[in-house]
Amino acid sequence: MDLSLGSRFPPPEKVFGRDIEKNLILFKLFEPDKKGTQLSTVSVLGGCGIGKTALARLVYEDDVVKEHFELRAWVNVHGPELKLHHAAQGILTSAMGMSCSVDDMDDLDEMVRDVLHSNKCLIVFDGIDSMAEDSWFHMNQHWFGFVDLGSRVLITTPSEVVANLVTENPFVLSRLSTDDSLSLFRYLSYRSSELVARNVAALCQGNPLLLKLVGSLIFNGSLGNRLSSDGILSTHSDESAVVKMCVSALPRELREFLAYCSFFSKGYAMDKEKIIRMWIANGIVMPSQRNEDDGAYYFDQLLSSSFFTDITRDEYIKEFRMPGLIHKAAEDVASTLLKEKFGVISSIDENVGRLSIVLPSPGEYYSSQRLRVLILSPTIYLGGCLEHSLVEFKELKSLDLSCSGIHNLSDDICGLQELRYLNMSYTRIESLPDSIEDLSKLQTMDLSWCYHLKNLPEGMRKLTRMRHLDLTRCESLSYLPSGIEFLTSLNSMPLFVLGEDRVSAGLDELGSLNNLRGRLEIRNLENVREISEAKDAKLGQKNIHHLGLSWSQNADNCYDVLKHLEPHESLQVLDLTNYMGSRFPRRMNRLYGLIKISINNCGCKELPSLGHLPWLKDLQLKGMSKLSYIDQEFYGYGRPGHIFPSLEKLGLYDMPMLVDWYRFGGSDTRAFPRIKTLTIQGCTKLDHLPYFPTLPDLIVCNSNFHVLSSLDRFTSLSSLLIKDMEVWNVPELCMLRSLKKLILFNIKDHNIFVGEQNSFLSLEHLGFVQCHNLKRIFFSSPTSNLQKLHIKDCQNLEVIVWFEEIPALFELIVEDCPRADLNIQTYRFRSLRKLIIKNCGKSGLYLGDIIGDLEKLEYLFIDGCPELESQLQARPEYISHIPCVILNNLKATYEDSKHFGRKLKLLTTGND
Repeated sequence: MDLSLGSRFPPPEKVFGRDIEKNLILFKLFEPDKKGTQLSTVSVLGGCGIGKTALARLVYEDDVVKEHFELRAWVNVHGPELKLHHAAQGILTSAMGMSCSVDDMDDLDEMVRDVLHSNKCLIVFDGIDSMAEDSWFHMNQHWFGFVDLGSRVLITTPSEVVANLVTENPFVLSRLSTDDSLSLFRYLSYRSSELVARNVAALCQGNPLLLKLVGSLIFNGSLGNRLSSDGILSTHSDESAVVKMCVSALPRELREFLAYCSFFSKGYAMDKEKIIRMWIANGIVMPSQRNEDDGAYYFDQLLSSSFFTDITRDEYIKEFRMPGLIHKAAEDVASTLLKEKFGVISSIDENVGRLSIVLPSPGEYYSSQRLRVLILSPTIYLGGCLEHSLVEFKELKSLDLSCSGIHNLSDDICGLQELRYLNMSYTRIESLPDSIEDLSKLQTMDLSWCYHLKNLPEGMRKLTRMRHLDLTRCESLSYLPSGIEFLTSLNSMPLFVLGEDRVSAGLDELGSLNNLRGRLEIRNLENVREISEAKDAKLGQKNIHHLGLSWSQNADNCYDVLKHLEPHESLQVLDLTNYMGSRFPRRMNRLYGLIKISINNCGCKELPSLGHLPWLKDLQLKGMSKLSYIDQEFYGYGRPGHIFPSLEKLGLYDMPMLVDWYRFGGSDTRAFPRIKTLTIQGCTKLDHLPYFPTLPDLIVCNSNFHVLSSLDRFTSLSSLLIKDMEVWNVPELCMLRSLKKLILFNIKDHNIFVGEQNSFLSLEHLGFVQCHNLKRIFFSSPTSNLQKLHIKDCQNLEVIVWFEEIPALFELIVEDCPRADLNIQTYRFRSLRKLIIKNCGKSGLYLGDIIGDLEKLEYLFIDGCPELESQLQARPEYISHIPCVILNNLKATYEDSKHFGRKLKLLTTGND
């Protein structure tokens, strides 16, 4: 069986032919609302695969948008209708950067209001198929009424009903031109002939999704023969037929995998690992010891052919989506291809033998007794205990209750004797029923992000077919029950918690779990009863690539426990937290496969010897309050080869006792040959740094200012951030001839001189952020290379003095400096192309005349400067030469917006 479609993955997302559309959306976002309301809505209307999401993402990630809006939130809408719970949770998750599992609507309303309150917001709802009018009314009444003036909602939808509900004039997204279609196809399949390229462009009719599908499959060799056959263009003339052609070009097995994904609702964000486990649970992946590897291989084949989009990554690919057009084609395949295995039909009645169903409401799951997979949409909130009727589904193999709001699971769950996959992640469940032990065929139990889960049933030991027990971020879990050692089929168990008493699993129970791989975090190591347990855990025999070890309190045996754990030498990532031993075992020196080490809040007085580790790229040392010296031992002297030969990132944080860092030099300059970033934070007694001749990026925060005196020998330093310190008496900074970027964050100085004594000759980017003591900035001599100057939130800045011309400066941004006199003089800024001034009221006294003389200015953004905006409103000729002008607090009009070029042009004309 050959499922190979080639090993090439699609190139990173690149958008063709949408510059004009992007600028039109930007205009709509920045155009003041004619009704004077705090928030207005922009809707993008277009068919499936036309590129609505890509366009919205272009706008969302635009630098100007990031500058303009104080808070941005992106909500991926999945399911047939936008539900208030999902909308609220999506806003909170995106805005706060963490998952929200709250399900009470009143609580959600309050939380959303708190997040949005008094912020100028951009909220994107991507992919709304339908939305109830009362839901839209609720959002406007309970959420959007609390935002700041100028906030916007951007909606993408294929539905005219939705588009007309939220706005009077939706933006209709058209197809790509022939030229743009050819550019996209050639980008994906650059080896194809001109004839094939033009045939494909005609076939796909300007639909970017179809171009990606066909281009990827041609590149991978799956469609080459079919495209050259007679009549292919005429017989596949509509979009659904083209997608069907692409799906049918896949090997049968891959079509099965794709069909299975269609049982998640359209637009659903699928987790790669979870979908592979569901494939295995339902027999889509043939049984073998390498089930997970086989599933990952099949997934990669579909990904490389562009059947999955909207890929999100952490260290690896994490989530993906299936576009609507492909989802429909996959459903058609499921209704035929999978029927042979599972008896798939489309209706819901007493004869249903469907493989799966995504329920629009919880009341619809009572009629079928032959259901194989039940996936509750995240928009479903069951609340409380799951109904007893669930056990009627005697043939159920996969049950996904994630994000459903349940906090109890019925004892009747034991009736699901065929169950192989159970997902209760992101729920409020506190415990599992004892009857769970009767699910003898269970392979996967996903309890990740169940913050309230306190314990697991004692009978877990009976689930001997379990391959995956996911307890990630189960913060309330205080122990695992004894008997975990009998789960010898376990492939993954990211969390292992040691309890205080003997009814909990001991560390030695890991010894029999020889198939464990991936990530493993062991908590509460102070509860190890006997040192022999550490050795009996046999970590060295497991393919664990990421190991976390933590203690919650001090323990006399912590050194011996760490010494005898003996992880495998191929370990890649090691996290140590709250280890209170005075030193580290020498075995750490022999973990030659380590790529990343993080040592947090440890009580050691010395560091392990790590300099000889050949692959170590990232080393973070945090909160080592007893460490006084970084000595020669740290570098592993006496060993052959370079010192830290691969290290790219090194961080020292919160080390109040650190006073000395061994200075290596002379022939020892082989150290740190690939270092890219060094961070020093909270090292208040450290007064020097060793020599880093190749270091390009340095961050120094809240540390002894004398440490900056070491920088004169850093001949390759190109980027420097200094925060919470004084810099006025550090002349060595001026000697940094290679420095290109300097950011000063909350420095304590009152005056800053730039360009003094021919300093900073290579500086291109200079920034001042939250420097509340700063009153004056002097540019005292030519800074010929300075290109960007950013000054933000310097509340007491009074004046910027320019003694010389700054010929290369093309970007000047000044924000939240209400007392500042910018003192801009035209002849000093001959190259200025971008000027942003926000909340700098004093600047409006004179800048109007000067802006008219900035001949090369291409972008002007003014906000919170009423005098200046009034001047420019009264004299539009000052800005008529500027391609892009945004005056945020005035009503803007746009002339002939449908026929402009590739630059956006906004002219302010008045308030009426």
